[in-house]
Parts: sequence; structure tokens; C-alpha cells
Amino acid sequence: RSEYLRGMPPRRYPDRPIFWLALWLAVNLLQAAFTPLDPDETYYWMYSRFLDWGYFDHPPAVAVLIAAGKDWLPGALGLRFGHVIAGGLTLTVVYELLGRPRGNALVLAVALTFAQPLLEVYGFIATPDGPLLLFTALYLLALQRFLRQPGWSASLVLGFTMAGLLYSKYHGVILIFFTALPHLWFLLRTPQAWVAAGTGLVLFLPHLYWQYVHDYPSFRYHLSGRDDPYQWKFTWQYLVNQLLIFSPLLLVYYVRAWRVSIPADRFHRSLRWLIAGTLLFFLYTTTKGRTEAQWTAMLSVPLVLLTYRAVRERPAAFRGLRTSAWITIGLLVVARLLLVTPRDWLPFSKPFDHEPWVQRLAAVARDRPVMVENSYRFASLYEFYSGGQPGWTMTNVDYRPSQYDIWRRDSLYHEREVLVLGQTNWERPAADSFAMQKGYMLVQSVQDFQVVKDVRLEIESVENDTIRIYATAPRPIQLTGSLPLGLRVIGRRTDGSFLYRRVALAGRTAIPAQRRTLLYSGPNPLGAEWRAERIRLGAGLAYAGMPPLRGQSALLDHPE
Repeated sequence: RSEYLRGMPPRRYPDRPIFWLALWLAVNLLQAAFTPLDPDETYYWMYSRFLDWGYFDHPPAVAVLIAAGKDWLPGALGLRFGHVIAGGLTLTVVYELLGRPRGNALVLAVALTFAQPLLEVYGFIATPDGPLLLFTALYLLALQRFLRQPGWSASLVLGFTMAGLLYSKYHGVILIFFTALPHLWFLLRTPQAWVAAGTGLVLFLPHLYWQYVHDYPSFRYHLSGRDDPYQWKFTWQYLVNQLLIFSPLLLVYYVRAWRVSIPADRFHRSLRWLIAGTLLFFLYTTTKGRTEAQWTAMLSVPLVLLTYRAVRERPAAFRGLRTSAWITIGLLVVARLLLVTPRDWLPFSKPFDHEPWVQRLAAVARDRPVMVENSYRFASLYEFYSGGQPGWTMTNVDYRPSQYDIWRRDSLYHEREVLVLGQTNWERPAADSFAMQKGYMLVQSVQDFQVVKDVRLEIESVENDTIRIYATAPRPIQLTGSLPLGLRVIGRRTDGSFLYRRVALAGRTAIPAQRRTLLYSGPNPLGAEWRAERIRLGAGLAYAGMPPLRGQSALLDHPE
């Protein structure tokens, strides 16, 4: 607009959008190739090796993007290539949403966009937030056009982008809800809106079927498996994280843009509802547990749109914005350089630098599978950086479940010699200490490792606090050996925490395959707690010196 351009200094920046896009892609390709991998990235790399319609933690978009580059480009670059392309597409769609600016308006758009820390990070890091940001931009573009003219083709495109959001990350539900809420009556009366919703639902049905087949693991985990007793630190950490991830230098301008921006049309009203609703929703979730900083990453796009519009309408109110944006970009460049600096040049430990300890562990393992106690992150890191040497994890009640608890590849390691990498509380005097990037773990060779996570246990309550525990195994299980197995009675409290007690096996040294076998019959060792706390009762096998495995039995409620 002329009133914005009047009085601006002569243009000293490239005026071609393709220049900025090429710069963005080139920097992110270099960053992707030379930045060490975060453990979550290698976990999602494991997803991509077993492509499916769903996974325990997330929908499949992250796996598809990783699969796009992992087999024809080397190392970290191959893993991240699809996300770099997705980041470039996100920038392109944001440029379209801004009205294809040129001149000084383009410089403003570049400064605002490049100063978004999460757009920078997820421009090359391979996590579900990358496709989420792409489909956030695509959905907002489709919504903008639909609200202007709700035609049939626009409704199909909108439905496709809604499905893309949900295939990227479940947080897409929040985005759809808060952008639709201010226009709910209009949408309910518009047939094309129903077509859009139906299209999105039909496209999302394969994932819902996957959830049904696997007993809804993602929904149960995200809706109830992450609840923790409230702590004040959850709330203040969330507030501080939001300040940092959207840049404290730009916060005052975001607030000012919110105040001066007048929602002249339905789309900009949706942007305001989306920003406020999402921030308040995740503020509420801090009452149920810790909130991850990146859960609001999708707000990077509407913040750019709202702030850009406010600056164009009232430039005098935003003096200093571009300077703050370029300073933020400078700080982000410094952080990026730190990530690609060779480890030998740094006087401190390089962030995310896990490759050295993996190489040392691979030398100790000598082609033996590595079984990691309670760390899907370390298991996937090991398999990636060791060049595909087998790594897996076993999950006990001290840790949360993961996709490894759904996969069954570890059955290949049954009764094989493995190297067990245990946590520091592993009560195994013969285990050796092993230094990780930070801290240490314990390691020991096991000659005849028993894979027992798929052994199903059944606990029955009998009168007078007597219980019986039965086992059914898909393969013969040896309870004795170089890493013996024991039996524990487990209680789950109402706050989600576990307690457990050892019980003696009924003279058993093995569990035969495909036969219901009595393992224990006797007093309930949790009888007092069971009565007093109304805990739920279960059972689990335990490797020697470790807590019992989780998820091996249904939980038994206390009889009233």
C-alpha cells in the first residue's frame, strides 16, 4: 500500500521471491546434512522403515516425508530431505496467503517469516511439526478461498487439507475447531461445508481403521496416558516457552498487531480465534501435565499473517519491527552455525551429538542386537548411527509405551545373544558402566535373551485376598538363564503411578508355548493397598534387577 511505502528507504534487497525461496532451501539442505540428529528424528526414521496408516504416537505423514529421501540420499540429509522440501512449500503457500508481496512489502514478509524460530527449525528437522506447518498453511489458504466463495471445488480442496492436517498431527483438530468456531452457524447452513467435512473424514478413515485394529493406542495415550498431578511449574514453563519459541523481541509487535487488527472479514476473524483459542487451550492442558513447547508451532503461520496485515494497515505503530526481526534472524543464524560446527572446534559438548557413543557401543556389541531398557530414543539412535545394526527397546512400568510395543520384530532376537543397555537403576552387579553423551548407562551381554513382551498374563481374584496368575506365551519361554525372569504383582494408582511386589513362581522354570499356565496362586501382596487405595491390579514379568514390563495383563478393579 502506498501509505506503507511512502518514506521508506530505497530498496537494497532482491525483489524476486524465488531468490528468497532458493536461499531458504539451500541453507536448510546444508543444515539438514551437517546437523546431528535429534533422537526423535531417528525414531520417526524407524516409522518410515515400516510404513503404515498410523503409529503409536503420531499419524503417518512424518514417516512418508522421511521415506521420500532416506533411500537415495545419504545419512541425515536423506532422512530430512522430505521435510526440507515441505518447509519450502510452506514458505511458498505463506507467500500466497500474504497476497504475493513485492518490493518493501516482500522484505517485510521475508523478515517476519525468517524470524519465526519454529519455521526455521522445522524447515529441516524431521518431526511431525514439519508436515503440520505445511498443511496449516494449505488449510488456511483453502479456508480463505472457501469463506470468500464456498463452491463445490473449494469444499473438496478444504476437505483434503483438513485430512492432511490430521494425517500430520492430531493437533490439526484444534486448528480446524478454532477457525470454524466463529462461523459455526454459517458453516452449518452451508451444504459445501458438510461436503468438506465429509471429504476430510473419508480420507482419514484408513487411519481410524488402523486405530480400531490396534485398540486405539494413540487416542488412549494422548487423552489419558499423559495425565500427571498438577504442578505450578507446568504452567510457568509453558508461558516461558511460548515467549521463547515466538521470539521475545517480536512479542510486543504480536500483541500490538492483535490490538490494532480489525477483523474485517471472516478469514481474519478465524486467525484471531485460532491464535487466542490455541494458546488458551494449551494453557488449560498444563493442569493435566507438562506441555511441550512445540505444540503451538502451527501458530507461526497465523502470527505472520496477522502481523503483516496490521503493519500494512498501520505502519506508524510498528516502527522497529523489521530491526527486531533481523536481529532475531541473526540470533537464529548463530544457533544454526553452532549446530553445524565440527565437534572438535567446540570447547563444550555439541548439542545432539550422539554418533560417538553409538559407534563405541557398536564396537562393544560386535553385531549382536542391542536391547535398550526404557528408551525408544536410544534404540532408534543406535540403529541409525550404527548403520542398521539391530537395536530395540523393552518397556517396563517406569517408562511410557511407544511404537516399539506394537511392533514385533524383536521376536527375531528370542534366545539369541544380545547386549542389554540398562538404566542406572538396573540392579545387576555384573553390568559394566557405559558413558553416553550425557551421563551413563549399564551394559551386559546376555547369552539367551528371552523376548516376553507378548506373553499375556491373566490375573484372577479369589476370595480372602487370594489371587491366581496365568500366562499364555506365543513361544517357549525359559524363566531361568543368564538374565532370569521373575513375576510381579502390579498396582496402578488413580494418579497413574505404579507399585509392584515380587511373588514366587509356582515351581516353574519355563512357560510352554500356546498353553495357559499357572504361574502363581497365593496371597495378594498388594492386599492392604488394594483395599485402602482402590488401585487396579495387574501382573508383569520382570528381567532380573528391573521393574516389571507393562501392558502384559488387563487391570483388575477392586471388588466392591
